[in-house]
Amino acid sequence: MKTIKTIKTIMILCMLLTVPIAFVSCEEEETTEVSGNDACLDQLEILADILYEKTLVFSNNATPSTCSAVRTAALNLINAAEDCGYGYLYQEQAQFWIDYDCSIFND
Repeated sequence: MKTIKTIKTIMILCMLLTVPIAFVSCEEEETTEVSGNDACLDQLEILADILYEKTLVFSNNATPSTCSAVRTAALNLINAAEDCGYGYLYQEQAQFWIDYDCSIFND
């Protein structure tokens, strides 16, 4: 069961890395202790599911509102990952989402 949680966590973290790439395509080492807390991993999984859902909605209807929902979901996942000890890997991704301008999707 622990192996499944680890695989899910790795998949969630990989998804976090690929979402900014999808947004960019629409437009032209520090160490830390990693928590093995199952509740933390469960929370990351829930937030990753939310990010996935928001990304699907955005891909079907790219508006400032749906973009903002993806941005918020991504930042929530990054913040939770940091709280779980994984955030050090995603400083650049967090900055991408903080700086991302969803107004480019105005009609």
